[in-house]
This record gives sequence, C-alpha cells and structure tokens, in this order.
Amino acid sequence: MSTLIQDIVRNATQTSHRRLDMALASLDLSRPRYYAGFLRGQAEALFPFEAALETGGIDEVLRDWPQRARTPALEHDLTVMDVSCDPLSVPHFADVPHMFGAVYVLEALRMGARGMLMRLARQQPDSCAIGATQYLRHGFGKRLWPLFLAALESHPEVQAAPEGVVEGAQVAFGMFESTLIPVVGIAAE
Repeated sequence: MSTLIQDIVRNATQTSHRRLDMALASLDLSRPRYYAGFLRGQAEALFPFEAALETGGIDEVLRDWPQRARTPALEHDLTVMDVSCDPLSVPHFADVPHMFGAVYVLEALRMGARGMLMRLARQQPDSCAIGATQYLRHGFGKRLWPLFLAALESHPEVQAAPEGVVEGAQVAFGMFESTLIPVVGIAAE
C-alpha cells in the first residue's frame, strides 16, 4: 500500500502547522484590535498567494478554483473593519506540485477558520467583527477539502513529485507565520 501524498505533506509540515495553530489559538479574536490584526495578517499572505496561484494557472488544475478563492471575502472584511494591509511579495510557484502545496495550506486554514468563527461568535455575538466574517465563513457547506484531496492524490504531476507539494506547503506556512508573528507579539504585550 502506497503512502498518500496528503500524509507526506502533513508529516513534513506538522511543526509549522502546530506553530501556526498555537499562534492563532493565543489570539483573543473577540477584541477588535486583535481581530483586525488577524485579518491584516491573513490578507498580507493570502493576497499574494492567490495572485501567484492564478498567474500560475491554478484554475486549469483545480476547475473549482473560483469557489475556493477567498480574496474578495477578505477584502470585504478588511473594508468593514476599516483595515489596510501591506501584502508580502508574490511568490513564484515553479510547477503544479508547488501550487498544490500552497493550496493544501490554504484549504487547511479554511478548515481551521470554523473554530475561530465559532469562538468569535460565542465571545462577542454583537461585535462589529461579526459583520466581517466572510473570510472565516467562506466555503461553509461545500466539500472543498475532500474534493481538493481527491485532486491532490490523483494528479499525475503531483504523484511524480510529492516533494514539490511539500516545498509549496512550507513556503505557504512560512508566509502565514511571518504575517501572524507581529499580531501575536502585540497581543502578548
């Protein structure tokens, strides 16, 4: 029995994933300042990632990409919260496996957003932040994760180069971590 690519990526990036999860868990998103910082950090990493994926032709590889792209949802939330951002440089994805690695992280973050949204709603149900949750709610009710995993496991270029998927995921985790560190630092003070 062969190893699934998702298992290879999960094992190779578990430390990065855990660091990102711990940093996100440390934020009190019910506080508008921290929620705004969280949105800013997400935008600074997400905007260049989605731009790079689209330039690389992700819509040719994942036909449901228009349903997955969250830039418009995050732009909406930034506007509601009156937050600006300074996106990181647009990365370059050398090939399809690297793009799949980046999408792996974006989809994993989407799944983690559910818990953050529920925590936010429980802590501050009347907060202005509740009106700025399109990003966190994006994709609810859709089977985006299982559809992505099916594409990941069956794409011939990905099967031939799972190390490229790992590399793309590591770049993605690194970018999201780098934009979250300042937010966590402010919260710690």
